[in-house]
Amino acid sequence: MVVREYIHKQKLASVSLLGVEFNVGTALPDTVELHTIDVPDVRYKYILVGDHAVLVEPYTRRVVQIIE
Repeated sequence: MVVREYIHKQKLASVSLLGVEFNVGTALPDTVELHTIDVPDVRYKYILVGDHAVLVEPYTRRVVQIIE
C-alpha cells in the first residue's frame, strides 16, 4: 500500500510502447526510463502504463508486478 501511495503522488507521465505487452516476466527495453521508488526496503523501480504502475526489477528489467 505504501508503494502505491508513493507512486500515485509522483504524477509521472504514462509510458506507451507499441508492440510491448506488459505482463509479469516481460523484459523492458533499455529505452524505457525506470523510476526509483523512494520507500525504505523497496528494491524495485517502476513505470506507469495507462492507469497501472508496473514494478520492475532494475537489473533484469523484468516486470515483477502490475498494480492497478
